[in-house]
Amino acid sequence: MRTCNFAVGGMHCAGCANNIEKTLGALEGVKAARVNFAAENAVVEYDERLISPQKILQAVSDLGYRAKEPEQAEDGGEESGAEDEAAVQLKLSRRRLIWAWVFTGPIVLLMLSSMLAGWSWPGERWLELILASPVIFWSAAPTHRQALRAALHRQANMDTLISLGSLASYATGLLSFFLPLASFSAVGAMIIGFHLIGKYLEALAKGKSSAAIKKLLTLGAKQARILVDGREKRVPLKDLRIGDVMLVKPGEKIPTDGVVLEGDSRVDESIVSGESKPVRKKPGDEVIGATINQQGVLQVRVAKLGEDTFLAQVIKLVQECQASKVPIQELADRVTGWFVPAILLISLLTFIAWLSAPAFFIGLLEAVADLIPWVNPQLSPASLAVFAAVAVLVIACPCALGLATPTAILVGSGLGAGRGILIRRGQATQTMGEVDTLVFDKTGTLTHGQPQVAAMAAHPPFDERGLLQFAAGLEALSEHPLALAINSYAARREVEAPPARGVNAVPGRGIEGQVLDK
Repeated sequence: MRTCNFAVGGMHCAGCANNIEKTLGALEGVKAARVNFAAENAVVEYDERLISPQKILQAVSDLGYRAKEPEQAEDGGEESGAEDEAAVQLKLSRRRLIWAWVFTGPIVLLMLSSMLAGWSWPGERWLELILASPVIFWSAAPTHRQALRAALHRQANMDTLISLGSLASYATGLLSFFLPLASFSAVGAMIIGFHLIGKYLEALAKGKSSAAIKKLLTLGAKQARILVDGREKRVPLKDLRIGDVMLVKPGEKIPTDGVVLEGDSRVDESIVSGESKPVRKKPGDEVIGATINQQGVLQVRVAKLGEDTFLAQVIKLVQECQASKVPIQELADRVTGWFVPAILLISLLTFIAWLSAPAFFIGLLEAVADLIPWVNPQLSPASLAVFAAVAVLVIACPCALGLATPTAILVGSGLGAGRGILIRRGQATQTMGEVDTLVFDKTGTLTHGQPQVAAMAAHPPFDERGLLQFAAGLEALSEHPLALAINSYAARREVEAPPARGVNAVPGRGIEGQVLDK
C-alpha cells in the first residue's frame, strides 16, 4: 500500500469534495480517499499493483477538477504552484464579483423603488432582463459549468442549487412576455451577486488560513554559500547537491540538513526543539536546515535535500493534519452528501404543493403580508410556485456545514506550527476540546526564547551594582547566550562594563579573568 498526496483545484463546495471521495473510493485498488475542501488537497491510500497515481489524478480530472502531482504543487520556491493558483482564483473571484454588482446594483435600486415607493419604471421588465443577462451568463459561468459537470456524473452540489435557482428565476423574465408569469430575472441576478460575495469571502479566508504553511516555507534559506575549489560561491538552494560543502557564517541560517566538517559554534535550534539555549556544534555533529548559526564559522557537508529535510517533513506533517478528518467532520460530510439531493426534492415538492393547493398558501401569504410586504399574494399561482421553489433552492447552503470544521483545522494546525506546536492528526484537535489540564515534562521549552537575568544578590566585598559591573566586564566580548543576557541586564541598569583582560572560558564552570586589575 502507498499513499499519494496531491492538490485539487476547482472545488466549489464541500459537496465537490464528497463527490471526488466517492469517485476515488470506487476505483479498484484504492483503499481510502480523503479530500479536504478547505485545504484543497487529497490523500489517497492505494495498492500500487492495481492502480497508479496517474490514473488517480486522471479520475479527478475527468470529474472536471484540477489535480496536480506533489512535484507540481510543491516546486520548492517561495510560493508553491497551489499558492499561485489560489492567488489567481482570488483575483478572478474579485473581478467576477465586482462586475456582477455593477449590473446587480441598479437592479436592486429598481426593486427597492418598486417595493418601498411603489414606483414603476417604463420598460422595467426589459431593463431588469438586460441587466441580469451578463450576471447570469458571465459572472455565474463557472457555477453553471460545475453544475453541468456534476449532473453529467449523476451528482449534485452547491453549484447545482445556485445554478438551478438563478436560471429558473431568469427564465421567468423571458416567459413573462408570453405567459401569465411574474418576472423574477432581477432575483436571479441578486442570487448570483450574493453567492459571489460568499465565494470571494471564502477564497479570502482560505488564502489567509494557509498563510502559516507559507510562513513555514519561508523559514528555510533561499540561497547557500558553497566552497568550490577553495572559493566561495553563492547558489540557489535548488542547485545544491548531496556532498556539497556549505560555508555558514555567524547569524546565517543553515541552508539544509548536513554534517559539520570544520568549525566550532553554537546553533539556535529552537524552531526544532523549542529549547532557547543554543546547542554547541563541532566536527561530526549533525545540523538541521533553517536553524541559525550564532557564533563561529561552520563548514557543513550537505546530507539531505528537498522533501527529505527536517523542515520539509514538518511541512508535510502539518499538511497531512490539515487533510485529515475529525469524527465530527465525517458526520457533517455524510449529511452534506445527502443534503443537496434532499433540497432538490424539497424544492420540487414545494413547487408541486403550491400549484396543487394555491388557495391555502395564498391565504398564508395574506396573513403575513404586513410582515413581508415584498411578497405579492396577487401574483398568479404559477408565479408564486416558482418563487417558493427558487427560495428553497438558494436559501439552503451545505457549504457552511462542510467548510466550518476543515477550515478550523486548517487554521488551528497552521497557527500551531507557526508557534512550534505540531499536530499529527486532526482528531487530536477535537480531543483537545475535552482537556482541562496540560502537563509539561520539559519546563525548559516554556520560555521567552532567550535567557534573562531574573535576580542578583550581593557577594561581599561587592554590592549588587559592583558585582554586575565585574560580570559585565568579563562578558563584554562574549557571544554566549548567558553573556548576552548579563550584558543586556547591565545596559538596562545603566552599568558600564569596564575593560577586562585574561578572559578565559572554563567549560562547564563559567568564565574567569581580571577586571580593573582585581
